[in-house]
Amino acid sequence: MRRGADGRGTGLIEAVAALAVGLVIAVGAAEMMTLALRAGRRGDLAAAVTRAIVDRLEILKSRPFGDPALAAGAYAETVRIEPGAIPIAESWEIADEEDGQKRIRLRARPAGSAGPETAALLFISRDLGFDP
Repeated sequence: MRRGADGRGTGLIEAVAALAVGLVIAVGAAEMMTLALRAGRRGDLAAAVTRAIVDRLEILKSRPFGDPALAAGAYAETVRIEPGAIPIAESWEIADEEDGQKRIRLRARPAGSAGPETAALLFISRDLGFDP
């Protein structure tokens, strides 16, 4: 026991107060860690959804205009995006437009989640008119 200038030692109240302050700091740090992990998970999900949309649009853009994969209709697929093999539910609609164009509307969200979805719109043209 430490003795102060007046000769008295540290009392029980001071020890309990120090423990309470330490406990508050530890609980606060644990809560901050939990919030940081949740925010990281949300960021991973948003990145996976964006990656899934970009991948699907690239696949569809690479097809020839008359390819059966670009036929008008509604399509859906669940894909796994790395890292973490996050399941993403994709759905897309292809519509034939005037002037030799196709409109592709793509939606994606984490599979099994009713949360917000991310959407993209792509127009593909048969002829862009770049001939001399």
